[in-house]
Amino acid sequence: MSTEATTTTMRTTPIARHMLVTSPRTASNLLVRILNFDGQGARPTRSSGYFWLPSILKRYAVQGKPMSEWTTEEKKDIDEIEQQCFDNLLDYIKKAEDEGQLVLFKEHALLMNHPFFESEFAHGKGTTIGEPTVLGGGTRSPLNKTVVSDEFLKTFKPTFLIRHPALSLASMYRAARSDVLGRPDKEPSLVERSSIWNRTLFDFYEAEHDNGGESPLVLDADDIMTSPKLMSKYARLVGLDPDKLRFSWEKASQEELSNMSDMARMMLSSLSASDCVNLDKVAGDLDIAKEAAKWRNEFGDKDGRKLESWVREAMPDYEYMRSKRLMI
Repeated sequence: MSTEATTTTMRTTPIARHMLVTSPRTASNLLVRILNFDGQGARPTRSSGYFWLPSILKRYAVQGKPMSEWTTEEKKDIDEIEQQCFDNLLDYIKKAEDEGQLVLFKEHALLMNHPFFESEFAHGKGTTIGEPTVLGGGTRSPLNKTVVSDEFLKTFKPTFLIRHPALSLASMYRAARSDVLGRPDKEPSLVERSSIWNRTLFDFYEAEHDNGGESPLVLDADDIMTSPKLMSKYARLVGLDPDKLRFSWEKASQEELSNMSDMARMMLSSLSASDCVNLDKVAGDLDIAKEAAKWRNEFGDKDGRKLESWVREAMPDYEYMRSKRLMI
């Protein structure tokens, strides 16, 4: 690895690098809109982040079987695409810092998963090959389930976005069932719907904070929708400009919509149709049992009950992280 890359991955920098750690369907696009990346001086990047998104198709293709059954070609393809994703992030960071721009991006925690840990989680211990290496060199502690090193993770100021699982998982399930995504299984995989990835990465940063590292901040989707005051507090805490926050905007034009992919149009449909924060998306004092009755009506009894079980399984991690959320 070059000296330049080593500096990017290892050094402790006085310039904050902001990483928003998210999960699918947690209102992360709304958070990006409110924070106003452009107005904050962030270096522009496609989809406001998601550097590991290009790896997802290769990883999905092998998720149905343990790593021990992957072909040499499959492993090679995944290794190569993971390295390319990492290189793209390093390039983004270097150019941002060289040009005096802010490093500010979002990444779903599960996108950064090391395939070794995904296989172990989905298929059990003993189904993997070798040891999980880290991209760019460095060390790995037990709470680091990503493809990058502890040292690289510690260069970021992390913010975790959470949302009530009854909303995020139901939305994820609808998306998976949609013909737009063309998914043969029509439901999120065990790896996708698990809250373990966000929780474990949060625990990693908590442990690092105990050793003098950055304190991880947690934002709940309800709060970003209902409390401009809290968002101003958050901006000040992390060194962003609270005066640049946006809570209203222009609806997406027909031209903007026509330039989106079918998937982007579906995923951004609510935000594109809005000109301000939509309070209909707030969970509030949601009753899972009442929501479950709606799901059984929407998806059928069997699938509605399946979704309910996923939501209840995710609640302990959500409630724990919610107890750590930023408040006024």
